[in-house]
Amino acid sequence: MTPAVARSSTTIKLSTETRDRIRALDGDTYEETIIEALDALEDAQFWAQAEAAAAWEASLPEEERRRLRAETDAIDAAFDGIG
Repeated sequence: MTPAVARSSTTIKLSTETRDRIRALDGDTYEETIIEALDALEDAQFWAQAEAAAAWEASLPEEERRRLRAETDAIDAAFDGIG
């Protein structure tokens, strides 16, 4: 088991209802539960943005999509030799 790292902390005011919702998620600690919830929210936001970008690209005329793909391929090729 990894030893706990001392971190600074803060206190936040929550409604009793919110506290009870966190408690009901049955995590080991409030912090772990909140971190897990934040991770899930960030993940959902990431995929929503990715889906919106894919929908935007799909809405473009084929010629514009080809041009964007060519630009992306050129950038990828430039970075292939690095590292």
